[in-house]
Amino acid sequence: HGVKVDLLLICGDFQAVRNPSDLAGLACPPKYRAMQTFYKYYSGEKVAPVLTIFIGGNHEASAHLCELPFGGWVAPSIYYLGFAGVVNVGGVRIGGLSGI
Repeated sequence: HGVKVDLLLICGDFQAVRNPSDLAGLACPPKYRAMQTFYKYYSGEKVAPVLTIFIGGNHEASAHLCELPFGGWVAPSIYYLGFAGVVNVGGVRIGGLSGI
């Protein structure tokens, strides 16, 4: 409808699963355990069309996110805020806390 999206905020349960090892440690009911598509962004096969910022929720590939306790880029244009983080995007301060 002609609306331009500048930023996507994801408030948990992003499930940044890069590989089968991450999938094995994914904290979710078995019926939802699947690779999905994040690995394509991680590998560079796909690129997020807008800046995407997320926090961790209770259904995550925890081993992956624990590698970035202070946050960081998990793929081009996709940023994890870490256990607790603040970023400034276009003059707007965005803060987040991961976990439950």
